[in-house]
Amino acid sequence: MIGLYIAYVAPVFLRLRNPDFRPGPWHLGRWSPLIGWTAIGWVVLITVLFVLPSASPITWKNFNYTIVAVGVVVLAAWLTWILSARTWFTGPRHTIDEPPTPAERTAVDAG
Repeated sequence: MIGLYIAYVAPVFLRLRNPDFRPGPWHLGRWSPLIGWTAIGWVVLITVLFVLPSASPITWKNFNYTIVAVGVVVLAAWLTWILSARTWFTGPRHTIDEPPTPAERTAVDAG
């Protein structure tokens, strides 16, 4: 479950960090940063809650190994990027033309 939430919020975080991001035809306008940071805060909170131990005292038998599994996946993904993918991955390929801008649509409709 934690992996799902982290995967969901990663693009939101990267979008908020990119000042050159161009929103598409549907976006949240001025509410986008507030909703994005709220989503990130929520995922951080529930991630912490999900990795807390479920029993006390903590022993090797009842230890919550979720944090170990998430750490292994994050480390493997980071190492894959550093050692290989950053040299050949160029991003998604565009298979269709960009949609026309509102100004281009108006010019076509008027002409």
